[in-house]
Amino acid sequence: MSKKDNRLYIELPSGWADQTVYMFQGPQISDMEHSVTLVIDRVLQADSIGEMAFDKTSILTEGRDGAEVLKDEEITVEEGNPAWEFVYKWMPAENMKLYYRYILVMKDGMGFTFWGTFSKQTLKTAGAQMKAIIESLLPGTF
Repeated sequence: MSKKDNRLYIELPSGWADQTVYMFQGPQISDMEHSVTLVIDRVLQADSIGEMAFDKTSILTEGRDGAEVLKDEEITVEEGNPAWEFVYKWMPAENMKLYYRYILVMKDGMGFTFWGTFSKQTLKTAGAQMKAIIESLLPGTF
């Protein structure tokens, strides 16, 4: 392991793959801390964005009584990256509604899974910032 230019470099033994998880810390809005998490799947097993979305989202609402799926659809733009949006609402406690947004993208044989947790109000504001982050990292997604 070495550190160069504030980046961490790790030489992995044969058979190991870097599956780094990135977290981008966002603003605190109305007592809620925001962040966007990114997982890069460098060894993508899915052949289509629909298959990838099913693999990654089918278990998200299991065991979450009262979870309501609000959006579960392909959002691929013309000549853009295959992409999928999955949004659900869940109340983990009385008077606490959380909105979870997942954006899944396929590019260059890799899978990218972004997610964030929002309130009803910040789904539009910080949620729009999430889209901007994704578009800056993977142009052609939105």
